[in-house]
Amino acid sequence: MTSKLITPESPLLVPPLLAAEIGLTEAMILQQIHYFCQISKHIKRDGRRWFWKTLKDWGETLPFLKPSAIRRAIANLRDKFKLIDVCRHSEKTWYQANWFTVNVENVQALWNRICQNQQIDVSNLDISICSLPADHNRDFPLKDFASQQHSAVELEKSEDEETEILECDQEPICQTPELELPQVTYFVDEPEQVDSTGVKDHHQDELSGAVDEAQLNVSKQEIVEVCNELRRLRINPQPCLGVIKKYWVNVYGAIAAVKEAVQEGWCKNPTGLFINSCKSGTKGKNTVTAPVDAWFSWAYKQRIVGAMSGGVVYTPNGEPVDLQQMMKLYPCPQ
Repeated sequence: MTSKLITPESPLLVPPLLAAEIGLTEAMILQQIHYFCQISKHIKRDGRRWFWKTLKDWGETLPFLKPSAIRRAIANLRDKFKLIDVCRHSEKTWYQANWFTVNVENVQALWNRICQNQQIDVSNLDISICSLPADHNRDFPLKDFASQQHSAVELEKSEDEETEILECDQEPICQTPELELPQVTYFVDEPEQVDSTGVKDHHQDELSGAVDEAQLNVSKQEIVEVCNELRRLRINPQPCLGVIKKYWVNVYGAIAAVKEAVQEGWCKNPTGLFINSCKSGTKGKNTVTAPVDAWFSWAYKQRIVGAMSGGVVYTPNGEPVDLQQMMKLYPCPQ
């Protein structure tokens, strides 16, 4: 066995001094958040790099932690230690994902305090990445330390679906990523990360035989995306598959109706409301007209747009463009 790693899995990194100060789980999650911020392409209006990841994804990345432990650690990092910020940059779209970034100033202050207590020289601290150089303790080839390379690729695929540049004004919610602190001292197993709406969906098998793609004239990926959105609304997609198949044209309007009901606080049975809305054709108050809905469905399949909010659509690069202007530039074929 020539590798430094006992198994071919990608390891998680844990900064030991930070873990002693704020807790093992918090330090491990903060390390991941830092790593994903470094590879993220999304620079929001505050000038910082952000990325998004669902709680389900965190459970797959950290299978040894319960969801409650992940939520608690993120809440501590955000509220108690104030080392991260969590926002919903996509609040006006139907993705409704939580975005994360590191509070660099507070991490810097915490590390300075740790160094003072441990009598460590802080002159080499790189504020831009909030981590110490690791050249002095790296004694194995890069191929043995491909710690989170594949996760970065999966994250980029996932982030391509969330390119909206919106103001960060929604209340924080919990989720967490994966960092690369060059203080290599402790390894924890990490399974390969799976994009919740990308390459393969763990619930994809539940669609087999339940949805006739030829009859629907939609791809299985579209069905998977709808099922993922239903899960975000606390709706079990399994009993809804028959309705989705039969009333596909009403699905997005029904989702909008459920979202509005949840936001208004009167929806106690989102599954029943979704099914009834699909059957009756009920749409949200702000739901677009049928021609616009048809055009957006076509443009979304062609990767011309990635999201729509009111009279504005967003390109895959996150640029807002007037809806009517885009409909003239890219007319939907009849």
